Amino acid sequence: MKKVGLALLKLGLPAALFAYLLIWCVDPKEYEAFWNQPKRWELLLAAQVIASLAILLGILRWRLLVLAFHIPFTLKEALRLGFLGYLLNFVSFGSVGGDVFKAILVARDKPEKRPEAVASVLLDRAIGLLGLVILAWLTLRFLSGGELPSLLVGIRRGAGAIAIGSIAGLLLAIFAGNWFDRLIDWGARLPMVGQTLARMARAVRLLRKSPLTLLGLLLFSVCIHSLLSLSIFIVSCGVYSEYPSFREHLMVVPPGMAAGALPLAPGGIGYQEGALAGLFQQLPDLPESFSGILVATIYRLITVAVAGIGLIYYWTSHGREFKLAKESGAQRRVV
Repeated sequence: MKKVGLALLKLGLPAALFAYLLIWCVDPKEYEAFWNQPKRWELLLAAQVIASLAILLGILRWRLLVLAFHIPFTLKEALRLGFLGYLLNFVSFGSVGGDVFKAILVARDKPEKRPEAVASVLLDRAIGLLGLVILAWLTLRFLSGGELPSLLVGIRRGAGAIAIGSIAGLLLAIFAGNWFDRLIDWGARLPMVGQTLARMARAVRLLRKSPLTLLGLLLFSVCIHSLLSLSIFIVSCGVYSEYPSFREHLMVVPPGMAAGALPLAPGGIGYQEGALAGLFQQLPDLPESFSGILVATIYRLITVAVAGIGLIYYWTSHGREFKLAKESGAQRRVV
């Protein structure tokens, strides 16, 4: 009963939040303005293509990281497991649920490389989030063009601190001397999680052999999130005649996506839309008829469509991992 109650809470809370945002936080006049606006369907199609490209690049980023750990990994395997993981993000608990299954499946196929396989998934998620934080800091620092609301100022400071601390931590883990290996050996003696964390830390240390890999992956991540921000901007262009500029979208979309990346709901549903809607409201010159929650909802539908495209590719490529993923659900705590 406890597990069932927790499952209902994790599913019901984001669903209730999403319904609250759409029903009580959107003025009826905004719905009327939305339906009366002429839609530019070619722009919405372009937003779909750009979002699909960004997600595809995210899968390729993960493959580059796997290859950096000297794990044989074909492009077809990366696309199949990457799309499966992206799909499972929408049906498993937390926005990182698909990553857990990817780690299980890669480790299952290559048991001798299990620590590296698990580390590749976790580090890819961390690099993706770090790229999002870096983009948020860069845009709020250099593109704001004037005085920012206090909330965005706080986000800029927090993003800068997280970016600097995270980059320093990664560089330390990769380039530190033998004393860090002794620290890892000491951490391996910790109860329950020590061995697992130590093995993953040793896998991350393998990036010392390709020092430019980390920089390339971070640039890759910033590019991916810039494309996703562009996709949301094009959605705004496609449904409204008056909308925030691309510069303003870059100021609010990365922090909003960071909120959606928190492991609180499947795919960040509800939390990402609420964060985007609230951040759009911080813009001083927001058009009166513009609704951030409706734009965020359309973008959500676009990502669901990408998951559907990925599912089609998965089945047509004779994917066999979905059954294994279901059987491996009980192993998530171990990973």
